[in-house]
Amino acid sequence: MQDALHEVELLRVRLPLVAPFRTARAATFVKDALLVRVRTEAGIGWGECTAPPTPEYDGETVDGSRLALRDHLLPRAFVGAVLDDVRGANAARSALECAVLDARLRATGVSLAAWLGAARTEVDAGVAVGLTDDLDALRRVVAAYATAGYRRIKCKIEPGRDVAVLRAARAEVGPALQLAADANGTYSLDDAFRLFADVDDIGLQCVEQPCASDAIEEHAALVAQVATPVCLDETITSPVAARDALARRACDVVAVKVGRLGIEGARRVHDTCVGAGIAALAGGMLETGIGRAALLAVAALPGFTLTGDCSASERYFGIDGDLTQPFVLEAGRLRVPNGPGLGVEPIPDRLARYTVARERITRRD
Repeated sequence: MQDALHEVELLRVRLPLVAPFRTARAATFVKDALLVRVRTEAGIGWGECTAPPTPEYDGETVDGSRLALRDHLLPRAFVGAVLDDVRGANAARSALECAVLDARLRATGVSLAAWLGAARTEVDAGVAVGLTDDLDALRRVVAAYATAGYRRIKCKIEPGRDVAVLRAARAEVGPALQLAADANGTYSLDDAFRLFADVDDIGLQCVEQPCASDAIEEHAALVAQVATPVCLDETITSPVAARDALARRACDVVAVKVGRLGIEGARRVHDTCVGAGIAALAGGMLETGIGRAALLAVAALPGFTLTGDCSASERYFGIDGDLTQPFVLEAGRLRVPNGPGLGVEPIPDRLARYTVARERITRRD
């Protein structure tokens, strides 16, 4: 940490979703998040920890992140020590990094997008569709998002609910709209080969994380033999992991998660993809407006050549249900915040409404 850290407040927030979001791993009914509010010598800054409540996704949880911050990361950060000896806790580390950087950039009047060197003022919007009870429900959902103007729709899939889902979605939205699939690492290699054989004619943007997060050889085997692009998400836990995956030709596309990699880590993975000539997209984590502002700033970098998971606030929280002023879909795009730092902050009454616990931690000299 380059900025002297004086005080940190950890705020547990719980926002109702407009509809449950189901993946092959878990179902989410409310958005549990941990906000990190820092007071540094530069001023106040905000970050969002995107770890989910349960460990099915990548092993991290919001409760574990809170403890990692309170007991390990913050004691080091208060005295200016490096954080590298704390293993894991990626979501917690990312939230703290974002908050400190937000405070610094607010003090200097520079937006996060400008600091990153991102020239885009808008980002193409994409939306993730969870598993539905039947194909008729799926058709209604994807049709609504296509009508709203989303430029990419990603369907969650799992073994046994995949080919029919993707064919129904493609038939509903037509051949021009970008369509992707996300398996969240639930397929064996044999099942993945069968999946690709059955969907290679659909014209998918990519299939995201077909096999387990540590199955590098399996993904490399897919890349060598299938036509539809293979995207890695859960595998990309760090810039080193990204370099290793690219060196072993284990993917055609990289999903860059700011909530997992942090802002600087996300930029490094982006730069690695650019150098290797590999397509990249910005992946979402059901962020509130705090995390979504960071996601959009990073997604505005030029190496994100594919439409990712940048959705409007209304998709998850309704038009007035986010913590910040809503991000609104405009002609299929979202505006990148251009105010100092993240360019957004929580609206006080909404923050009070959705906060279920808070903890203040002060530096002890």
